[in-house]
Amino acid sequence: MKSVILITATVVSAFCLLPSAFCFEGRINAELTQGNQTSTLLYTAGTNFLRVEMTATNWPNPVDILDRNSGELTLLFPNNRCFVRLKLAVENSSTMPPDFPQMPGGVPPGVGPPSPPVGLPVMPNLPTPQGIGPKNLPGMPASPSMPAMPNLPPGVGPQSAPGAPAMPAVPGMSGGMPARPMMPPPMMQKMEIQDTGQKTNLLGFACEQYEIKQRGETMEIWATDRLFPFQPYVQNQPHRFGPRMIEQQWAELVKAKKLFPLLVTLKFDNGMERFRFEVESVMPQKLTDEDAKLFQPPTNYFEIQPLPF
Repeated sequence: MKSVILITATVVSAFCLLPSAFCFEGRINAELTQGNQTSTLLYTAGTNFLRVEMTATNWPNPVDILDRNSGELTLLFPNNRCFVRLKLAVENSSTMPPDFPQMPGGVPPGVGPPSPPVGLPVMPNLPTPQGIGPKNLPGMPASPSMPAMPNLPPGVGPQSAPGAPAMPAVPGMSGGMPARPMMPPPMMQKMEIQDTGQKTNLLGFACEQYEIKQRGETMEIWATDRLFPFQPYVQNQPHRFGPRMIEQQWAELVKAKKLFPLLVTLKFDNGMERFRFEVESVMPQKLTDEDAKLFQPPTNYFEIQPLPF
């Protein structure tokens, strides 16, 4: 019996030493390039937490701490020793933020012209005597009424030249002029990630290629399922409204597939590259008790409330 337990423990331990989505621990170094700006990122992965930070020390960049079980994201701000906790929320530019009251059908009470108090009779519409109105003052003559515009015969109008034939009546046209069609509101193009079927090996990890195409740009993503679901570096509290560019959305699609990208490039159709995410090294290692402090806000930091929107 002891031999069976020992063999089982050995097999499980050997499996967990391999990089997998369930028990990967260690550090990942990646490089992010946007235009002419390049940043180096460090991922520190524990059993239940993930820490993402910039390695540059010339600026007090925030540090991201993700609770991998609850999805809660904590941003640490070293410049003023504070932190903010962001609850897990699905970002959707077409929906209202959480706890925002939905507008009921019709006009809500208090919006629009004031209604008469309950119990008081409604003032009837009384006819106004001729010559009496807001522009007529005592002692001043009543202004003459504007004569009605006569109906013009067919074909006569500002666009009819003398001697030109009258414009024929066309269904859907009023007064010889075409009715302006109602244009539908612009719809945001739904972004989708497509599996190309291409496979390769990067840094010892089996990867598959994915593509995202939108508005003359193509993003190529080489990702693996041997690590953990991707978490992008968040520098500020994310916006929930308005259209976002492709480099602001691809991470969510990769994370939904429980993949981690090792190489990502975004290019225009002419071949010019404007975005790159590339993993430089993956170092599986068992974290120590001292490393566990990296996943908690320092004791001398104070908590602030997240922005309402």
